[in-house]
Amino acid sequence: MKLSEWPALTKDQGNRVRALARQFGKDKEKLREDAAAAMAQLGAGVAPLLIPKVSDRPKNDNAYIFGVLDRVADERHAALLARELGRKSLELRRYLLRRLACMRDAELEPVLKSATKDKDPEASFYAALGLLALGNDAGLDQVLDAARQQWSERQEVIEQALAPARGAKAGMLVWQRIGQARPTDKMAGLRVLRYLGVKQQRVMLRSYLESADFAVKREAINLVRVLHDEPPIENLSSFQAINLAKQWLQKL
Repeated sequence: MKLSEWPALTKDQGNRVRALARQFGKDKEKLREDAAAAMAQLGAGVAPLLIPKVSDRPKNDNAYIFGVLDRVADERHAALLARELGRKSLELRRYLLRRLACMRDAELEPVLKSATKDKDPEASFYAALGLLALGNDAGLDQVLDAARQQWSERQEVIEQALAPARGAKAGMLVWQRIGQARPTDKMAGLRVLRYLGVKQQRVMLRSYLESADFAVKREAINLVRVLHDEPPIENLSSFQAINLAKQWLQKL
């Protein structure tokens, strides 16, 4: 059930949260971890007390605050998290949009669409990713850019956001976009399709497996492997790619 307000804490609980938050500034890691664990036990009501403490200063407690929020806030709190996007902190905005991208709340589609215009590329990317997870391709180019240029940094969140949205319709958004695209965009699209494509679409891979572009051929092989429940081979050599592509073409 979605919540319209954060759960209320008692006055004593609120004071305890503020006292525990001061532990984040201690030198001993165990004190910080214990404080975070104690906050998490109090539940989602700690969120409105912690969110204003997120800082863009070099020295901050953001990692611990975000760790607590990860533990206490879930899909029920999506709208409440979205309300906090108006705060000035860039680090908070990035965190919130990353969380929302993985929550797939259709009611927040307008919020995500607006956030794709964020001046910060990272925040904008998370918003675009969240839209794609909802079946809206308005930010697909941003997701393809990330898959092309920042794959190692972005693969985890791309998987988190898109894997639950896997389906023929979702996959077609990408297939249609990359059909006549440049090889680099084809490569990026095939990466994204690891999480949106379905096995029934594997016949569409034939032309990609036959591609003269090594990067396209490699990602086509990795995608067909994923669609057949086999792990991708990230460090695939050109010799391996030629042989594997021939093998898969015979199976399609």
